[in-house]
Amino acid sequence: MMNKTQRLQRWYDENATADSLLFGEFMHLGANQTILKVGLLGVEPGEESVVLDMACAVGGNARWLASLYGCTVYGNDIDEQAIATANDLARIEGVEDRCNFLVAPVEDTGLEANSVDLVVSTDVFDIDEVVRVLKPGGRFLLSALFRLGAETPEEIASGHGLEVELRRDVTELAQTFLHSKEEEARLLQKSNVITDRQLVQVINDALRRRGGHHMLVRWRKTA
Repeated sequence: MMNKTQRLQRWYDENATADSLLFGEFMHLGANQTILKVGLLGVEPGEESVVLDMACAVGGNARWLASLYGCTVYGNDIDEQAIATANDLARIEGVEDRCNFLVAPVEDTGLEANSVDLVVSTDVFDIDEVVRVLKPGGRFLLSALFRLGAETPEEIASGHGLEVELRRDVTELAQTFLHSKEEEARLLQKSNVITDRQLVQVINDALRRRGGHHMLVRWRKTA
């Protein structure tokens, strides 16, 4: 049986996208456990909690939550290879009994209404589905780029029966991290680890992630 490093390397070899080249296991800017832990301060899940990692990719945050807090975690993604990788990694890490990975879009996760205590996501989510699956009093933690002209966290709250509990602008942190990943990609290209085409892909993807504010937001479902 492959170990975690070997299984992740297989994923990278088969999926050399800009996301995986830039961010590795966690796939999106800000989708790392340091940022996640800041958003969970004071509302950490317990062993009885049910958590959804929406658009989970290979399930890095889902497996971390299950391992650290002992909670039951669901993760959904439309990428069948990503879900297969997430399941393999959960078995390798010994958390397969607490992790449930589903091939499903963000707008229809297949989970029951009012069944989830906490939803976490990075960039990709469907707010109607988030609200549907959350229990009253449940929370939604999001790390994402809010583009200019997009709905604000407060506007999202007022239209969906939520209240904003935490709102932090992490744009400077996000852009510093993004710049470092671009420089890393240039080093990899010069060392012939990645191709010229992959470098261009990374740079274009980085440009796409500018033009707004990177926010860490936590909402609570009020009813």
